[in-house]
Amino acid sequence: MADRVKAEQELITAARKATNTDETAPKRKHVRNCIVFTHDFKTSMPVWEAMKSQPLKANDVQCFKAIITLHKLIREGHHVTIQEALTQTKFLEDLAHGLGGGVHNGWQNYSVLIRAYINFLLAKLEYHRLHPEFNGMFDYREYVSLRGTNDPNEGYETIGDLMSLQDRLDEFQKLVFRNFQPASNNECRIAALVPLVEESYGIYKFATHMLIAMHQRVDGAEQALEPL
Repeated sequence: MADRVKAEQELITAARKATNTDETAPKRKHVRNCIVFTHDFKTSMPVWEAMKSQPLKANDVQCFKAIITLHKLIREGHHVTIQEALTQTKFLEDLAHGLGGGVHNGWQNYSVLIRAYINFLLAKLEYHRLHPEFNGMFDYREYVSLRGTNDPNEGYETIGDLMSLQDRLDEFQKLVFRNFQPASNNECRIAALVPLVEESYGIYKFATHMLIAMHQRVDGAEQALEPL
């Protein structure tokens, strides 16, 4: 019990530092502390509570860094994280609709990116709600394990939805690039691209494994997928 109390205190500190008002990327060690907590204690709810305790609506940089942190948490956290994140969609929606008029507000700044990022996260969570066999990183082997089969026909219908999610991802990352500021090093904006690239690569790897599985069941297609 004492270990849990100490861990939650350290978690609050990590969440505060990950979402400070400096226009820089959230430090990996602070984000990692949040992720590791979910694996140690098999829950992510204290992370969400720690985020809610921050004045995210008062500062758009702080809010944007919180969304980056939560995206990484959903991707890399304990598998219960996705289930618990699905109970936090109202918090995310309220965050998107309740942005204040901070100094970083405006079309060329963070408010539009925050709303777009939250919309992407909500789309990702909806995908996971519809397809609970996926973990946050779209790992094919775990998908097969959870479904109890490697028959590509069993998962074929999920591909269309997955490609739609990829389209949403592409739209958001283009928006990030369009909102780069000439007078800034754009470190905070670039930080959002890291989990997006990882997300895209996870989708690509899953689609590749699915194609290979289909290839193994088609006679006379030995050369079709050699480049893969």
